Amino acid sequence: MSTPATLSSSSSYTGHLTNGDPRLAKASYKPTHPGSFEVTFREGEYNSCLVALKSFPKGSVIAMMSHATPSKTIRYSTVQVSETEHIELNSDLLYCNHSCSPSVHFNVSGPANTWRAEALRDIHEGDVLEFFYPSTEWDMSQPFACSCGAKNCLSSISGAKHIPSDVLASYVVNDHIKRLKAEQGQAQP
Repeated sequence: MSTPATLSSSSSYTGHLTNGDPRLAKASYKPTHPGSFEVTFREGEYNSCLVALKSFPKGSVIAMMSHATPSKTIRYSTVQVSETEHIELNSDLLYCNHSCSPSVHFNVSGPANTWRAEALRDIHEGDVLEFFYPSTEWDMSQPFACSCGAKNCLSSISGAKHIPSDVLASYVVNDHIKRLKAEQGQAQP
C-alpha cells in the first residue's frame, strides 16, 4: 500500500479550492502538463473539462500523478488511492471528468511514485479526457446524476459500493476497489 510520505508535501495548484467555479479557476490557472492537455473552462459549476493537445495510443501513460498530495478532507476534487487514503491531484488531471465510457484510467494500484493516468483507448488531439469515477471511489462524498450520454450510462454515480458486481466487472478499476467489492460480497447473505 502506498503511503502519504511518498507524496509531494507542497503544491501551488489551487484548482481544487475553486469549488467548481470556472471564473475562479481560470483566474489562477497555470497548466501543469503544457503540450499534453489543457483545461477548457466552461460556464456553470463543474462544467470545465480536460482536452488532449496531442494523440495518445491505447495503453500509454498520459501523465504521472507526481503533483499529488495527501488529503485528510474528502471532497469532489480528491481521488481515493486505498481503502482509507485520498489525494489531491494538484494538476490539470483535476479536470478529467467522469464518463461511464471513459478514455482514461487513473491507475493508483501501486506505490505512489507509479500512480498515473493511462489511455484506455486511442485518444486523439482535441478529445475530452474522462475517467470512470468509481474506478477509484468507493462511496463518494458528492454523488451526482450522470449525463455522460454513453450507451452504458449508469445514470447515478455514487461510488463502486453502489454498483452491482457484475456491472462493475466490465470496468477497469483499482485494486482497493476490487478488495472492497470482494469484502462487500462476503458480508452479504
